[in-house]
Amino acid sequence: MRSWLACLVALLLAACAESPPLPDATLTLGPPLQRLTADGRISLRQGDRRDHLRFRWEHAPDSDVVLLMSPLGQGLAELSRDASGARLSRPNQPVIAADSLPQLAQRVFGAPLPLEAMADWLRGARPALSGEVDGWRVTISETLLVRTLSAGDSASRAGKGRLLRVMEASREDVDFKLIVDDWDVPE
Repeated sequence: MRSWLACLVALLLAACAESPPLPDATLTLGPPLQRLTADGRISLRQGDRRDHLRFRWEHAPDSDVVLLMSPLGQGLAELSRDASGARLSRPNQPVIAADSLPQLAQRVFGAPLPLEAMADWLRGARPALSGEVDGWRVTISETLLVRTLSAGDSASRAGKGRLLRVMEASREDVDFKLIVDDWDVPE
C-alpha cells in the first residue's frame, strides 16, 4: 500500500536529486491553466525501493483524471476528482472513494497528502519554482514556455505561459522526480 502513496504523490510532486541551478532566478510559473493534458514519467525512490511509472493527467476546472501506467503503458490505477468527490480505481479491486483528494489519501494511505497544492504547481497556479508543502520540499528544476489562452480570450489574444518540465520533491526517505514529456494546452 505504501507504493500507491508514493505513486500518487510522485504524480503531483517529483524526485529529489541534485539539480542544476535555474538559469534565471526571476522565472515563475503561470499564468494558471484551466484545462490541460500532461503526459510524462515518474521516478520514485523510497528507501531501497525504486519505481518508474508513466502518467497521463487531464485537468479541467471541475475535474481531474490521472492515469498511472507501467513504463510500457499498461494501466495500473486511475485517480479521479469531480464535484461528487475523489476515487481511486485499480484493476480487479473495489473503487476507493472519499469526499476530497486529501480525504482519499488519508483513507488509502493513512496520511494526509497535499495533492491539491501539488496539482497547482503542475498547472502553473503556484508561481514559485520552489517551496515546501506539509513537509515536502519541492523544486522545479526545468520549465517550458507554452502558448496559452486565458479564460475568455480569443485565439488572437493567446499569450505565453511557463509550465514545469521537471519537478523534484523529497520528504524523509522518499524522493520523487516528475518529468512532463508532452503538454496539450487548448489554444
